[in-house]
Amino acid sequence: MDATKDNPEAAETPADPGTPESRIAALEKEIAELKDARLRALADLQNTARRGIENESRALSQGVAGAAKAILPVLDHVDLALQQKGMTLEQALQGLHMMRDELAKGLEKVGVERIDPKVGEEFQPGIHEAVMRQAVQGVKGDGVSMVLQSGWRLGESILRPAKVAVQPTE
Repeated sequence: MDATKDNPEAAETPADPGTPESRIAALEKEIAELKDARLRALADLQNTARRGIENESRALSQGVAGAAKAILPVLDHVDLALQQKGMTLEQALQGLHMMRDELAKGLEKVGVERIDPKVGEEFQPGIHEAVMRQAVQGVKGDGVSMVLQSGWRLGESILRPAKVAVQPTE
């Protein structure tokens, strides 16, 4: 009985899979399939890389826009203050405080936090920058003895360490 009459798929494959011609044909087919799969994988990789670059660019743009939106009210207040005529020194100082508070709120909205060390707290390299040694009564050795400038952080990243004086060790 002829197997090709009962099973049409058998007609597509050579009768003897062990012949060199049939083995070559099978290997050529496998090579073609592997080349096609490789090209599809490369195209997927290139698309993923392109999307990654586009997403990074979009995220950066959105981050800048968010920061700008948070501090635009401060610029508005500055513009208003500059338009005022005949302001007293006290009024100008009050306006300056309001602008500073508005700027601090804007920075807080985008995740920027102030680092305000306290006198007597332990000196922490990376968060604090020691700019001098200053002895102060009641502060332990290597503790913060004076705060010269606040620092700033964004999440875990230190944008600027707080500048401090450190109590000398005894």
